[in-house]
Amino acid sequence: MNRLAPALLCSLLVTACSAEVAIDSDPISTTVPVTSIFEPTYAEVAIDLPADTQDLAVLVKEVTATLTVVNPSTVFTLNASARLSLEGTATPDQPIIYTPRNLPPYYAKSQELLSANFGPASRTEATIPSSETFLKAVRQPRIWFIVANTISNATPGTGGLPVEIRLENAILHVVVEKNFSGLEGALGITGL
Repeated sequence: MNRLAPALLCSLLVTACSAEVAIDSDPISTTVPVTSIFEPTYAEVAIDLPADTQDLAVLVKEVTATLTVVNPSTVFTLNASARLSLEGTATPDQPIIYTPRNLPPYYAKSQELLSANFGPASRTEATIPSSETFLKAVRQPRIWFIVANTISNATPGTGGLPVEIRLENAILHVVVEKNFSGLEGALGITGL
């Protein structure tokens, strides 16, 4: 009887449990050049995700991102924005450009990830919270980012170049859960 108790307990624990794991991506950095002055112009960029992310045998519970937004210009205030879309027309080698007058219908359904003014010579820590769109994006074969970087103000002086926003040390934080139900056959009384 004493030998069966640990086996039964182990079986019950494994079948009733799941493991939650937090995974961080490697940090990446990129530059977004100015797309317009005073009125935004949007660039839609497509990214193909690795095939092994689409059929994960885990539940993706949360996806967040942290990054540092840098405006190196000492003269210009830049309004930078980024949106995530599960629909798009751009391809990885062919971005699409829009203005506010010809935005595609899916623009309204895209999720705003970032939109703010970044003053001259500024470094701003940013966190992008988890959302339903972010969670769905992990399993898509292709996702689209719609970005804009607009000069919104200028202060007198020299040294305005480069006119770009730098996204530094962007890290995706993903929390996944793996359910262990179904292992009862291997760990059950007859399986041990």
